[in-house]
Amino acid sequence: MFGYFKLMYPAPITEPISSRDSNAYLLETLRISGLNLRNDFGVGRKIWRVFSFTYNMLILPVSFPINYTIHLAEFPPDLLLQSLQLCLNTWCFALKFFTLVVYMTRLELANKHFDQMDKFCVKSEEKRKVRDMVATITRLYLIFVVVYVLYATSTLLDGLFHDRVPFNTYYPLVNWRIDRTQLYIQSFLEYFTVGYAIFVATATDSYPVIYVAALRTHILMLKDRIIQLGKSKSESSIDPNSMFTSLVDCIKAHRTMLNFCEAIQPIISGTIFAQFIICGSILGIVMINMVLFADQSTRFGIITYVMAVLLQTFPLCFYCNAIVDDCNELADALFHSEWWMQDKRYQRTALQFLQKLQQPMTFTAMNIFNINLATNINVAKFAFTVYAIASGMNLDEKLQIQE
Repeated sequence: MFGYFKLMYPAPITEPISSRDSNAYLLETLRISGLNLRNDFGVGRKIWRVFSFTYNMLILPVSFPINYTIHLAEFPPDLLLQSLQLCLNTWCFALKFFTLVVYMTRLELANKHFDQMDKFCVKSEEKRKVRDMVATITRLYLIFVVVYVLYATSTLLDGLFHDRVPFNTYYPLVNWRIDRTQLYIQSFLEYFTVGYAIFVATATDSYPVIYVAALRTHILMLKDRIIQLGKSKSESSIDPNSMFTSLVDCIKAHRTMLNFCEAIQPIISGTIFAQFIICGSILGIVMINMVLFADQSTRFGIITYVMAVLLQTFPLCFYCNAIVDDCNELADALFHSEWWMQDKRYQRTALQFLQKLQQPMTFTAMNIFNINLATNINVAKFAFTVYAIASGMNLDEKLQIQE
């Protein structure tokens, strides 16, 4: 389905590979989920789209509150916390999926900007970097898939080991508390239905870091081209017109990257804002469950869940932080390129470009705070705050007494 995972390995120079191939698996997952990215949906796929959209954005998010309303008294503390953390994540997943449905065309617009960036990669070394980037990002996406599938499977096995269902969603015709037959029926129903949503979540959670990581590779290649401008200026045999053309190409490449940021920013902004808000609460609930209630077998599933939650924010914050530093290095590279030794036309253009480079490419969450490592650390601090409040209220003793 995904070309036998051949994109995991850098392709040879003779094989045509572009930057848009870095998100090929991601877009294929979204296409499986019902997004018509190629405008080739028939009747069967349209029916599947209705089912997928309804389940991911309506049925799954409301199944948890319905279950709490009907069976809240039958929840032990550890199972309640485990279900609550998944409930919060499910609401955030529904929001991210809806955002991708609305802004679906912007994903293709971002890929078109990637195609424009590839036109400036004319050297063999740059083409190899594009191939290495595609392989690296493909492996990064597969890490998302492995961690998410591991979480779903470990939760199923832990549920069967403790004679309970893995995700505690609501099914009107099945009650796993009655007998083991219905327990097995609901367990495997949840594994395949919620597991399908978890599979789609690998795309909704990873698309920001995949696109941003690919952008960073092009920024680094642009920095190398600017550095080469400085080396070329020391050679008297270089044609001034050729030098000016190379500078203009760097400006065009930078302009394309800014257009890319404008295309992808609206998609990332709202979803990562919701993710930051919910992530702190989820990690706080996870800490309470792991320290106060969970046993040894349950903690393995909790650890895989923590890995999945951290994947939703940390890699994106890391790359956004790195891009700001790389943009500052772009300005430094141009400033030290001896532009003042060239003709007036070159100097004026270089000064205007230098002024533009002093504004780094940043991504924000709803224009409230920047997406960077400092924000990610604050989210972790909020999780410790949630745990400290619960610990100070003696929540473990109160829930055990209530049970």
